[in-house]
Amino acid sequence: MIYNASGLVQDGIGATRTYAIDDPIALPGEESHAVGRVELVRTMSGILVRAHLQLLEPGSCSRCLKPLEQKLEIDFEEEFQSRTDPVTGEPNEELEADSFIVDEQNQLDLTEAVRQYREVTLEIAPLCRPNCLGLCPRCGGDRNLNACDCENDAVDSRWEKLAGLANSLNEGKEQ
Repeated sequence: MIYNASGLVQDGIGATRTYAIDDPIALPGEESHAVGRVELVRTMSGILVRAHLQLLEPGSCSRCLKPLEQKLEIDFEEEFQSRTDPVTGEPNEELEADSFIVDEQNQLDLTEAVRQYREVTLEIAPLCRPNCLGLCPRCGGDRNLNACDCENDAVDSRWEKLAGLANSLNEGKEQ
């Protein structure tokens, strides 16, 4: 998502450009599809980027591992600072270390900003549906497709002694 802003820089402070987006976007680790709009506004020290995007993210259900596609809404406003003064061409000495950058060719790359906002927006444990039953921890069967008899028989080995104590206490009450 690279934009050439040289015309915008020449227009002066307050100039705007708006772009519609419907493109694949290569983010580290994933290929997503972005739809939305981006507005670029010339500021005194660079370019203000206003973005409203929807990302379609491939993924898998955290319970049953079926493939799914998440729809993420990303809205942000970030100022991209110019490395050089657009009027004089001198290096920008007020450039912040962790700021987004408009390079020497007046191009700005939105990929890192989109990646950062995507990471904040992603669900930690996405589900294919709210009532997904997931996989059986013993046999690995999909409990959404058919019931599993494993879970009633199994006692976690870490709880065996406690289960034995509970059984002996219950036997004492029955007598």
